[in-house]
Amino acid sequence: MLVYDHLLTLQEEVERIWKQKTSGATILFLINRYGTLLSFIVVLDAFHDPSWPRAVCDRFVMFEGAQTIVFVGICELIMILRVYALYGRSAIVLVFLMALWCAQIVMSGIGIHTGWAVPSPPDLNTGCILDGDNTLFLSLWVAPLVTDTFIFALTLWRIRRYKRRVRSTPLVQIFLRDGIMYFFAIFSANFLNFMIYVLAPSDLKPVGASFSQLLTSVMISRLVLNLRAVSNSPSTDHSTSQMSTGIYTYPVTKIQNMESSFMDYAIGNLGEDFDDSTERGAYSYWNMGQDDEMILNIRSVDSRRA
Repeated sequence: MLVYDHLLTLQEEVERIWKQKTSGATILFLINRYGTLLSFIVVLDAFHDPSWPRAVCDRFVMFEGAQTIVFVGICELIMILRVYALYGRSAIVLVFLMALWCAQIVMSGIGIHTGWAVPSPPDLNTGCILDGDNTLFLSLWVAPLVTDTFIFALTLWRIRRYKRRVRSTPLVQIFLRDGIMYFFAIFSANFLNFMIYVLAPSDLKPVGASFSQLLTSVMISRLVLNLRAVSNSPSTDHSTSQMSTGIYTYPVTKIQNMESSFMDYAIGNLGEDFDDSTERGAYSYWNMGQDDEMILNIRSVDSRRA
């Protein structure tokens, strides 16, 4: 699945990542995309190669758990920075989400240390698989569920505010669509792992662990590429593109500039300041009923034109 998605999106990656200015978000994207692939090459070799000694396998399963924590954590970090940008570089939002992220990493790390390597069947001397029966082992899937739930809720709350103020724009649609798709796909995969762990026999408990990690990696890669597509798309002709308020018609140049800056902040610069003054400057053109001063300014413009 991971390799197939790489091949499908390779052209988009070249155009939207490699040919663009390198940033911290670019580095996180590449670590997620290629680090996950390289680590799973080792995991697959350990699973299928009978030459791996049992003593080595017992130690290696800790690597399996650790790489899961690292790469899932990177995916969560990208989502956190996306929400950070969405909230205008709010320190409160960042501190709250980073506290959740740190708790997720710590709890997951404690969880893998309660696990062990699943013994191979006598007639099948292959397989290095991490398993555990301690309640803390569940944190490998429960902790990301909690973080993702808060990220999704904060995203919906902020997008709801934008959609009230402005007719739906490509940027808002991408944030909303990808946020919903990411949340339900990853939530479903992690919840499935949780249910398998609770209900399945011991030798089947880890069956969905790799799938959920790979799905997370694919979804995050798609999310970044989709946002970059909006960021790099040609601007609408300012001379003809307009928005009507019911009283006066205005060009959407400022809206486009706001969206371009938003994309730079959310993806190119890992969440620079997208403050409310910028937002108000773009949206106040049609948020008429809320501001008497704006109405007076519009009447002044109309009188000068007359």
